[in-house]
Amino acid sequence: MKLKFNILFALLGMIALTISCKKVFDVDHPGGPITPEQEWGSPDFVKGYVTNFYNILPSWNRNEELAGEAYSGGSGGNGLNSFLKGTYTSQSGYPDRVWDWASVRSINNFFANIDKSKSALSDADYKSLKGQAYFFRAYLYYRMVKVLGGVPIITAVQDPTADINTLLVKRNSSLECFDFIGKQLDSAINLLPATWGSNDIGRVTKGAAMAVKGEALLLKASPLFCKTPNATYWNDAYSALLAAKTELDADGYGLYTDNTAKPNENMWYDKAGAAKEMVLSLRYHYPEKTNSFQQGQRPLTETSGAAGSCDPTWEMVQAYPMKNGMPISDPASGYDPTEFWKDRDPRFYQTIVYNGARYDFADITPRVQWIFNAIAGDDAYKATPNYNITGFYCRKGIDTTLGSSVWNRQAFDWPIIRYAEVLLNLAEAANEVQHPAEARTYIIQIRQRAHITAGAGNYGLAASVGSDYQATLNAVMTERAIEFAYEGKRFWDLRRRRMFNVLNNMGTLHAYGPYFNSAAASSQYGVDITQSNSGIAAQLSNLIVNSPASFDRNAFLKAITNYKYEPIDPGATSQINIPDAYYFGPIDPQYILQNKNLQQNTGWDGGTFNPVIQ
Repeated sequence: MKLKFNILFALLGMIALTISCKKVFDVDHPGGPITPEQEWGSPDFVKGYVTNFYNILPSWNRNEELAGEAYSGGSGGNGLNSFLKGTYTSQSGYPDRVWDWASVRSINNFFANIDKSKSALSDADYKSLKGQAYFFRAYLYYRMVKVLGGVPIITAVQDPTADINTLLVKRNSSLECFDFIGKQLDSAINLLPATWGSNDIGRVTKGAAMAVKGEALLLKASPLFCKTPNATYWNDAYSALLAAKTELDADGYGLYTDNTAKPNENMWYDKAGAAKEMVLSLRYHYPEKTNSFQQGQRPLTETSGAAGSCDPTWEMVQAYPMKNGMPISDPASGYDPTEFWKDRDPRFYQTIVYNGARYDFADITPRVQWIFNAIAGDDAYKATPNYNITGFYCRKGIDTTLGSSVWNRQAFDWPIIRYAEVLLNLAEAANEVQHPAEARTYIIQIRQRAHITAGAGNYGLAASVGSDYQATLNAVMTERAIEFAYEGKRFWDLRRRRMFNVLNNMGTLHAYGPYFNSAAASSQYGVDITQSNSGIAAQLSNLIVNSPASFDRNAFLKAITNYKYEPIDPGATSQINIPDAYYFGPIDPQYILQNKNLQQNTGWDGGTFNPVIQ
């Protein structure tokens, strides 16, 4: 789907929308105002109206610092994010908080008028348009409920001239909202096609709606909403996710593979091939639609005006298992803390840029990344323009085919739900309904694709995974943390399982800062340390890139670098202390002032609304 947004529509004299999809959504009409009858009598207008709903989909909402995955500059670069420190207020907001009643009204307006268009539309278009609208009404409510719990359910276009008391609606319960979301998704599932033609790639499918339904039911059953486990809710989630997998399998979806050792990296480049994994994604296409999220994630020499927005924490680096699948805490794993980069899960190298790692870009090939906090023995000096906080860069989501002058042309699609997530959602639900062996099979599928060594067939999983509930749950959560690192999942996973204690137990986020051992570089490898920083870096890179096969790269990196384990922010107040109240976000106080019937969530400003179901 190519979104050029090149035509302006007036929506009932109230809303101006720019929409696209060339050939399908371009509308020719004489100048002047368009009447509602003309609007809803035009198939192109109706299709364009629905296309605008795709703006509801989130993109690049990674929240990596809140998940402990990376340091992102914190509160204006002055310490840890205030969410982690527990100093949020109701005015601070909340990650991905949505309060979008304009879109609710727009969707309700669609349902109020769509039957006027029925005679102008083919039966297939009529059904698919309604199916998409049902999906987006459900998805919008899902996004609101995910953060806030129950919100007002409004399905008709409100009359602004009506009695004010009829407009000041109350919040529905979380349970009522989940039931509403499920019914909306059922309607979408009954109307949406399994696949779309080539001109409409990226539109919501039946399988995507089923996957979202499974995800919503997983959230409903989770410890976040059900402190007391509800077996019926877990069975509902399991059944919905199994049905979603069955549908997606039948429709040609599955894990992306490309006969290389780097499928988790290559799927970002291979849009056509990776389409089988992208159950729901937001499409990008240069030059019409690009993203600049990578600006501060790339090394400063490969971008402009920003750096340090996504530096992986030492905690995240340690989370990756070894290539044999075993955690580094297992004495049998083969992990050597003095060569922490050696023989790790292949996804480690596709995600983490460590000191001395090969990190090519289009305008510099070959290129080795040096992230020294100090060079030539001066511990107070930040070595090069590649200024970095933690000692690591994040590789995921970076288009390395773009050089430093054209980085802003990046057009990677943003994966909202990958097939891999459907598998791990299903694994979590299967474990909850006492099918841990089934959960184990899904984890193994993910590890096979990642090229973890099979070993005796368990791909590094503990023997208890697949038989013991807690061991299997831990394995599911670990796999999610690795597979979806920096894809905006970890924060929500910890929240859904009420696992903020994982973050609190860190104390604070840590760096593993590399410091240059100039003496070893000079005496053992002949590096001329009297040269400039860039000159020294060039000599080090030459040793990595041009030395014979017999050159021991790991020994070289180990010898020339001293690492320091240190807090990212040493301030006494920069300790992670997330209170339980933060499991749900607050409604913005301004909306409560506008509507006296809205209750604030408990834990915020003396609120009395409890989002928990049971």
